Amino acid sequence: MRPTPPRRVFDATFTLDDAQAAAADALSTPGTRGIYLWGPVGRGKTWLLDTFFAHVDVPAKKRVHFHSFFRDLHRAYFRHGFAIDAAIEEILTTGRVTASLLCFDEFHVHDIGDARLITRMLDALFARGIVLVLTSNYAPDDLLPNPLFHPAFVPTIERLKEHLDVVCVDGPVDYRSVGTSGSRFASGTWSLHPARDGHTFAELCCAPRSTGDYLRMVEATTSLTVTEIPALAGVDEFAAQRFANLVDVLYDRDVRTAFHAGVSLHEFAVGCSGLDTDRLISRLSELDSTRRDVLTQAHVGKKGDTHY
Repeated sequence: MRPTPPRRVFDATFTLDDAQAAAADALSTPGTRGIYLWGPVGRGKTWLLDTFFAHVDVPAKKRVHFHSFFRDLHRAYFRHGFAIDAAIEEILTTGRVTASLLCFDEFHVHDIGDARLITRMLDALFARGIVLVLTSNYAPDDLLPNPLFHPAFVPTIERLKEHLDVVCVDGPVDYRSVGTSGSRFASGTWSLHPARDGHTFAELCCAPRSTGDYLRMVEATTSLTVTEIPALAGVDEFAAQRFANLVDVLYDRDVRTAFHAGVSLHEFAVGCSGLDTDRLISRLSELDSTRRDVLTQAHVGKKGDTHY
């Protein structure tokens, strides 16, 4: 049985849009299945998940970002000799208590190798009766979108839909882009000026690095500088995906980041598309300097004769 908090915990200082209100209704209504919240970037899915998690009354629960969870699952999986049940038991257990509720933020599947382990993970979680509540930018049917591999993942998608109620959160506003965050990440900058120190884009994203590498890099830091960032269309798809993963980690771990690029953020993703690109730009648009640039461009566009 899915545990639920009272509906009033979703009352906020702002007015929920219709999609957010419908999701809050679903999260506060008792049911036999978990919840799969999906929709475009910046629509409040993480806020809904965090509000649900903070107020739901269960003896043991766990809330994780999917990048971090999957890294830990890989480690435990190898440590236990590829025994998925033992790996899941380790990850869900804190002290002597095993979580009965698991909340995933940013659930996604891109790689066929990861997809196989995710299938085994989900089978093990469902067999244990663990309640899942997760967010994703992808509808279940759009997971593992590569047409070469997607058919192999369809049985797992059907299992997800069997065990989770699918709720679309597709309100009209990307709230990140209008500067609603007061996070440390949002206090970072996107600059066209070169930097003397820091990690170059090539160092971080052109070499073969995993999300686990990025997680280790930021474990003991609250700030980072990334330099020599090129236009996204000028790098291969693997480097672009690594940069998206890096920003995901920096955003989730709330690391103040100084980005130094050769192009403005407005031009950065021209010619690129896809949900990961949308999420990347949405998150970068929270940066203080980016919002100032947007306001400046709007002012220039109106006045026409003003230069900064």
